[in-house]
Amino acid sequence: MNLHDEIAAVSYELHEARGSISGRDLDDWLEAERIVLARHAGQEIEEPEEEDSSQGETAAEGEKAKEVEETEEKQESDFE
Repeated sequence: MNLHDEIAAVSYELHEARGSISGRDLDDWLEAERIVLARHAGQEIEEPEEEDSSQGETAAEGEKAKEVEETEEKQESDFE
């Protein structure tokens, strides 16, 4: 379970323990953060996985990179 999911679970437990009173969701979330972070004090916290930048490249970005590469190759051949 990642940190976010753990906080969400504790927040829900707090919500239920208070009689499922509406309008206290932010209070429950902040208290859950405090509880969970105290549990993990001194431990490494699981970070969300970062998206691989090559996978996040759009078609336009890929096309532009290809054009730049072709231009550089042409300039190199013209130089020789």
